[in-house]
Amino acid sequence: MTIPNYISIFRLMLVPVFVVSLLDFADKGTDPSWWIAVGAFLVAVVSDGVDGYIARRFKQRSELGAFLDPMADKLLLVSGLVVLSFSSDHLPQLPVWMIGVVFGRDLFLLLGFFVITHWCGKMKIQPHFISKCATVLQMIVVALVVLGRKDQFGLGEDWLFWWYLAATVFTGATFLIYFPAGMKQLQAVPASAPSTDQSRRLVRMDFEVDPSTLVGSLKSARDEKSEGA
Repeated sequence: MTIPNYISIFRLMLVPVFVVSLLDFADKGTDPSWWIAVGAFLVAVVSDGVDGYIARRFKQRSELGAFLDPMADKLLLVSGLVVLSFSSDHLPQLPVWMIGVVFGRDLFLLLGFFVITHWCGKMKIQPHFISKCATVLQMIVVALVVLGRKDQFGLGEDWLFWWYLAATVFTGATFLIYFPAGMKQLQAVPASAPSTDQSRRLVRMDFEVDPSTLVGSLKSARDEKSEGA
């Protein structure tokens, strides 16, 4: 176990703390719950940068860390977006179109991951710069909504629209990047090409024949042959 792995596990433990405290604030509007939610979110964000720096600086990258690090980021983001998708008297509600694009993209990538790993053994798609921008923008949206609360620093909610739009556009753009890459990887799998057995099954005509009819047809054919002789 490397130090970055321990930090990633710690970030995973912060997710339920963030969710419970944010839900309590959204319901009751108690300041202690808001401070706990903000603290958990900020510590998770800062520790994300710390474990990445340690992994690169001291060469402590590992396969477990490559799995835990993005999972901790995704759980923190998804949990925040889910809570903020509901109406509350103390927190702004994120627009439905943004939530739909984000969760639709994530669901598609999850299904694609299972399909590709099942047939290819391992997914070979590298994280794209646009995907990283989408993650950062989603994180900024969650931070602005949670930190600003309902009053949004006294500036109103209209200015958040552009952050919503930017996060949605970048998130949707990742679909146009990863879908062709996933299809290219699946097309290289031998199982995606039609086999000889499958072709025969497609051409073969499958229908049931009444045995009595078959026997009668054979008898008629013999009678015609004998008469012709």
